[in-house]
Amino acid sequence: METLTLTGHTKAEPETGRIFCPSLAGLTAPQADLAFVLPGLDHNQALVDAALQGEWAAILTGDPFDTTSALFARLHQKGYRGVTNWPSSILLDGDIGAAMAADGIAPEQEYARLAQARSFGFETMGFILTLDHGRAAIAAGLDHLVLHPGLFETDSPDGRSLVQGALSRVLDTLKDEAPGLRLSLYTSPWHEARLNLSALNADGAICLEAGHGG
Repeated sequence: METLTLTGHTKAEPETGRIFCPSLAGLTAPQADLAFVLPGLDHNQALVDAALQGEWAAILTGDPFDTTSALFARLHQKGYRGVTNWPSSILLDGDIGAAMAADGIAPEQEYARLAQARSFGFETMGFILTLDHGRAAIAAGLDHLVLHPGLFETDSPDGRSLVQGALSRVLDTLKDEAPGLRLSLYTSPWHEARLNLSALNADGAICLEAGHGG
């Protein structure tokens, strides 16, 4: 099982197995889920300004201040081999999700932009939350997906079993529908302590390197 580290921390020298996501610097695991809507730095510009931090760049695909083609060209010049969509709109729902979608910021648009990255020679990973997200990502041409466990409020054994069961159904269904698909799970020490996600049948893991307290 391949494990990649998702991190906002910079290093003096690039390391393999890292996905650099500058918006996550100092955030705990629960806070990282809110990175898409938290005010902060110019995420994509920070990716470009930093020295090469690993093999992968986590891009904010809904950034209105940067054209996707220009961003991909700059990241290619930096030496990244892959891109993924994090922070992501996959966790937005209700009125906020609808408002974002009306402005063209939704998971389907993220997957389309990741598909565009392939023309620049990048490998891609698409973050998903639901079965519908997975199907949309596959339809866009993505073949490596990262399943997020979602937001949850219970640490009870019954609650953990429900979440694990729901995640397993998404994993199994997508593998049945798209043979050859690679499916990784998003996790962190915080998630593992509550959900034991490593017990699920995934092809890999994207592990958050969280800040103090998470």
